[in-house]
Amino acid sequence: LPHDEGAARMAGAFAFPDFFEYPPYFTIQPTPETQRKQIELWKSLILRYCQHHKTHVLNLEEVDHPLFANPRCDRKLSLDARRTLINALVSSSTAEWLDGAGRTRCLVLWRSVASWGEALHDWACELGHQGGVVTVDEIGDAREGPGGDFVGVDEEVIVRAAKYLEALGKAALLPGEGGDDTGVKFL
Repeated sequence: LPHDEGAARMAGAFAFPDFFEYPPYFTIQPTPETQRKQIELWKSLILRYCQHHKTHVLNLEEVDHPLFANPRCDRKLSLDARRTLINALVSSSTAEWLDGAGRTRCLVLWRSVASWGEALHDWACELGHQGGVVTVDEIGDAREGPGGDFVGVDEEVIVRAAKYLEALGKAALLPGEGGDDTGVKFL
């Protein structure tokens, strides 16, 4: 299939940038200035892709992930290259490693935790949840009000947003039994 950005936009599909068709961009470049530019392009792509698909967790061991592999030019980023790119996102506070030293799973924060926290607070206020408890699952299933922002959002993001509100004294995170049914009490 030829790369047709216009058709991709009209169909609501994600439009990859032109560099995604250029094989050298699938290998981390050795020249510092070229590498810096390459990493900035990939960081932008990763954030836009994840936002478009409402994806928050990436498994870097998924060899044929469409974000890291382009069959049209027969190229894939190596695991080390993927880690380099995610480390760059971590350095800019737009990603976090979820598995510590393993560095194979990461949380992509295409929207800041503070922004998610404020949206969560707005949702709770609009729907009259102050003083009440709502589970993280219920927040992720919310289809009314500004909570629509949370439909399909990974639980990790909702928990981080609730912790942000907790630090501001606007909410309390209530762990469920055995890690299930974690609740958020809005203050």
